[in-house]
Amino acid sequence: MTHDVIGSGAVLEEIPLEECVELLTRTPVGRVGGVAHGKPFVFPVNYLLDGDKVVFRTGPGTKLDGSGFGRVAFEIDGVDEETKTGWSVIVQGVAAEINEMLDQHSERLRQLDLSPWVAGEKTHWVAIDTESITGRRLTHR
Repeated sequence: MTHDVIGSGAVLEEIPLEECVELLTRTPVGRVGGVAHGKPFVFPVNYLLDGDKVVFRTGPGTKLDGSGFGRVAFEIDGVDEETKTGWSVIVQGVAAEINEMLDQHSERLRQLDLSPWVAGEKTHWVAIDTESITGRRLTHR
């Protein structure tokens, strides 16, 4: 495990992959970021982790436009303001709408119990094909 000491005795340490995956399975909301129409975007989404895929639903618009086999980042985090500690996990990969995909895995992903928290037509299923998962934690000595 790598430790970097930063100001005031704070230590930034890597989170092991297994713990990153555990955090991804129990954190219901994250942020997806990418580029659409030449402009960066970051939006919160509720999601599920299925194996190595992050899956979310969305409507037409920027998230969908930026997910057409585009490279994206997906981030979750937790902060304790009182102790000034926290953690973050970043998933990097390629996102694709899976509505029309006929492979068994895409069909199974579309059967997941994933109800969008935001009202509106969220009929587009997007899966991020994970290339890397990394995490960091800020603690104090």
